[in-house]
Amino acid sequence: MNDGPPRSSDSPTRSEDPYPRSRSRGQAPSGVGPHDAARDRAPGTHESGGASGKGAARRRASLSLETIVDTVIAVLDRAGSQRLTLRGLATELNSGVASLYWYTNGKDDLMALVTSEVLGRALTQFHALCGDGEPGPEEFEAFPAPRADPRTSAATAQALEELRCLCLCLFSQMREHPWLAGQLLSTARSEENALRSWECTGQLLQRMELDAEQRFYASLAVANYAFGTGAGIAHRHNRPAAEESARQVHEQLERAGRSGPGMFPVVRAMLGSFRDHDDRSEYIAGLELLLAGIERQTWGGSSTP
Repeated sequence: MNDGPPRSSDSPTRSEDPYPRSRSRGQAPSGVGPHDAARDRAPGTHESGGASGKGAARRRASLSLETIVDTVIAVLDRAGSQRLTLRGLATELNSGVASLYWYTNGKDDLMALVTSEVLGRALTQFHALCGDGEPGPEEFEAFPAPRADPRTSAATAQALEELRCLCLCLFSQMREHPWLAGQLLSTARSEENALRSWECTGQLLQRMELDAEQRFYASLAVANYAFGTGAGIAHRHNRPAAEESARQVHEQLERAGRSGPGMFPVVRAMLGSFRDHDDRSEYIAGLELLLAGIERQTWGGSSTP
């Protein structure tokens, strides 16, 4: 993506903690991400009047923002964003469509809520892994982090490892939730936890021997790779027609390879690798090229943030 850093929404942020913990299942949201605005719209335990009657009051009181968000994520994982409707969601929740409007302004609002929720889960996982000294999510164990160059300081090496872990946690959520990549690719990154991810990236870069300009451009590069290139890779992997698309690309490459002994020699040489690679290896290879470039800049940069 080439649109620069995530853009903050106009609504104020309740929490000053730049690294919020995602809510745990069974607990009410605690001021993390865009839950706040919807929770402020949520009804109390009593109906405030009107002709809807006690049944409607009980139905609204039985809902919670957490339940709605979890149900939306489950529907999106199962059927995709095109199949999500408020009427269908109300059916899933055994509720009425009108009750949902106490918590959301519509589908776009719901998509923003669940996008920020899933990004918040990535941040929670990142902090947990760093606290345990783990290099990344379990699904990336087969891809160990490269050793730092001898010219790299211990502080920079540690920050680079954590930055790699953060990017892997974000990519892991994109792989787990097929709709997330498309959401990040098609909308401005204004969700609160997208902004928090960029804040986290910036704070990690502050621990490296980079000057202010280097940190700025490095933060843009990491954010654009994680939310742009990473989302694109995950999107190709998760599409229902991914296998068919891959087959078509393979056929195109095969045709290029058969064009003649002197035609497309580099493409022909890469045919085997193209068939064998997967989305994880593609993402990590690009990420490590990016981080190696940042690491190299620290060798001749300022020693103070």
